[in-house]
Amino acid sequence: MDQHDDMSNADVMALCARLGIETKTITDTFGRTLIVINEAGMRKLADSAPIGSAAGHAIVDQVLAAARNARPGGGS
Repeated sequence: MDQHDDMSNADVMALCARLGIETKTITDTFGRTLIVINEAGMRKLADSAPIGSAAGHAIVDQVLAAARNARPGGGS
């Protein structure tokens, strides 16, 4: 766990289970365990964001746009 993480993987999995969000656990090429949440799950998390739903969804929109733009072809 990085020093900047506020939640462990177990904490994230428990929160997602409580909210009915499907998760997948993967191991990256460096041996780190990562939790994968699809867009629908990210939207459910945004709905429950302590900063408010609108702000949560704005962050999700930014993250998804950045991920699309990072793809080869620049988001097409």
